[in-house]
Amino acid sequence: MEASDLSSRTLRLAAGQTSTFTLRQATAGDLALTVDCRPSSNPDDPGPVFKLSAGDLGTSPSDPPRAGYWSRTGAVTAGSHVMTFTNLAGPATCTIRAAAVPTAATCRSSFSFRSPNTNHTHFKVGSDTSGDWESFPVSGNHWGAWAKWSSVYPKAIKRGFLLHNLEHGGLVFSYKCADNSSAACKAAQDKLVAIAQGIGPRVLVTADPTQPEMFAIRGWRYGYSSSCLDETSAKQFAQAHYRQGREDADADPPVPYDPSTTNVPCEDLMAAPDSCAR
Repeated sequence: MEASDLSSRTLRLAAGQTSTFTLRQATAGDLALTVDCRPSSNPDDPGPVFKLSAGDLGTSPSDPPRAGYWSRTGAVTAGSHVMTFTNLAGPATCTIRAAAVPTAATCRSSFSFRSPNTNHTHFKVGSDTSGDWESFPVSGNHWGAWAKWSSVYPKAIKRGFLLHNLEHGGLVFSYKCADNSSAACKAAQDKLVAIAQGIGPRVLVTADPTQPEMFAIRGWRYGYSSSCLDETSAKQFAQAHYRQGREDADADPPVPYDPSTTNVPCEDLMAAPDSCAR
């Protein structure tokens, strides 16, 4: 595939098959690469699952499997770049696209993916549910309580709560800081708030010092991150994955609490009182 022709190619993989695909870049430049296996819209369907390895394109065999969707925007050097696909599930037909990043774009790097993790069991608040999580989890087992919608949290929401919000179709916008006390972190928070407010009420904005890049957006089973913030692609991602969780429930927890701690009051009004801290 010649990246310069900005065309699409189709890759058909049998179950368990490994195949390679060569991207030839005539000159160095910023490129948007997308692998789209048209995964099901059913949030409980793992869909096509593949491993992708292309070290000079920002991915390696140690990366988690992707469930039918992977996209990376960033610098690509001149020359040939080999992408190796290993199909971990049933037969898959995937489209591989390459497109030049517009010259006028001020943010020229981003990454997005779909996770194969469909787990959603509720556990007691404070218990360790991280056994099935990826390093940047967007789904998986979590706690029975969740954070209040339409809120901005200056400290990191515990992931056991955050994932429950995603399961309910919400979006979590986050920035790579411990809190919003510095000018840079406050500016990052404000940029995400401006985008989140235009999406709908089922949104959260929070610090997250453990995420891979400065800016991130999560929906159930889908993740987006970037070292900068491209407003156009961030909005497109948010609009595509808003209210796409397993449960279309937007109720706030009726008992107020701080989701940056595990101090959750146990009341019968909670949706899952057996999951609260004792």
